[in-house]
Amino acid sequence: MNDQVREVIQRPRTLRVFVPGWVIGDGSFPRAAVGDVVDVSLVLYSAGDAPSVCNETRTAIACPAYGRAPVTGPDGALRWLHLVYGDGWSSQWWTDSAVRGPVTLTGVFSADLEDDRGQDRPGKVYGRARRIHLVERRVSRLDNGWGQIPGSDRLSEVGAVPNDVSWWPTGTTRDGDFVAVGVLVELDLNTRSDSTPPFRAGAVAVHENIVWVMHASDPTLLRVDASHGGPPNIVRYTLPLPIENLDELWTRRVHADGNDGCWITSPHDIHRCTLTGDGELNLDRYTTAGGRVTTVHQHKLYVLGRSRAWLSNNRRHGTVRTEPDLHRLHALDDTTRRLIPVTDPELERTVTKAATRADVAVDTDGTTWSIVGREKLRRINQQTSDTSTVPLSGPSRTGVVRIATPDPYSDPINAALLAAITVDPTRLKTTHPPTETKD
Repeated sequence: MNDQVREVIQRPRTLRVFVPGWVIGDGSFPRAAVGDVVDVSLVLYSAGDAPSVCNETRTAIACPAYGRAPVTGPDGALRWLHLVYGDGWSSQWWTDSAVRGPVTLTGVFSADLEDDRGQDRPGKVYGRARRIHLVERRVSRLDNGWGQIPGSDRLSEVGAVPNDVSWWPTGTTRDGDFVAVGVLVELDLNTRSDSTPPFRAGAVAVHENIVWVMHASDPTLLRVDASHGGPPNIVRYTLPLPIENLDELWTRRVHADGNDGCWITSPHDIHRCTLTGDGELNLDRYTTAGGRVTTVHQHKLYVLGRSRAWLSNNRRHGTVRTEPDLHRLHALDDTTRRLIPVTDPELERTVTKAATRADVAVDTDGTTWSIVGREKLRRINQQTSDTSTVPLSGPSRTGVVRIATPDPYSDPINAALLAAITVDPTRLKTTHPPTETKD
């Protein structure tokens, strides 16, 4: 590597990020000091008519958030969401037209509230705070409160995010006063984390102190054997399943089915995991149908739907009415691998009552297991009220996974379908060219 290339790599890459006071107050941005390493989710607000001292100009690659409905801005105009990626940073960006490819952007990179939804949100920006400025902005009195005057920002350098500042006008604020509205943090983007992300637990199931834990979005399954004294034995299985967007606390559910395995369910599919005698895990997809709420009752898997219409926020259409399911309850037929409607009202009531949260499970002896934080299990003995925790990011053994899903081309259930599209080779006639003979 020559000196010129080395100098370019070592030169600090910086990005100035405005952190609003309400984000600080929410706790989504730490009370960081100069030299601290932070990560932050960004939204880029394009520069308006009045320039701000917080503005940045950067080149990036823009990509629309495909299938995402537009929103109406304060000015009544439509805005479409885009994801933009630059040198060491990424951000959301709302604009009034579709943009694809290289762009030059000018505006304020603003910290947004932290959430765990991966859809429509690029990765967090990670860096070390090189400088921090308190941002104050003039305010003007309105009929129903206070308004901020665009372009009136002023900066004062501080050593850390202040703790004793009011981010809102007070009873003594006068028209035209400066009010603290946030901080401007200059991040060194060359800083990288060497730590391994912790295991993020989503769903849990248990049977006789054998605990199954599914990652909140990744295809990682843990088998935690707590049946013996001492630290539990943890085996980590990486499954050949998609990485799901984390829209809720969990994207899959897990249900223990005896000591030899478990069910993994999602709105997209249902899988059965079975341990073999040598400790390998067979993964068998039973169906590509599924549901958000599932449960096991008397060793049978059920999918629960909705019995009433409801309003939901649709990615493509906004708020829409969703009609109830034709049948509230379906049972998985192990033989046909299909979900069969259940019409018995008493069974429906029993199964509905058995359904619980995905992050809480009760063992056969009444012990309650639950996910606490992101990487721990809590065990509560209901008889003695003793409580203990089990860390999930500690030592573990990597297990072997085998695919057990039948080949659709050799599965007897598809024989009739294949017969309709398969050509019988015995029906083909081979045409030979005439044999030429010489006199």
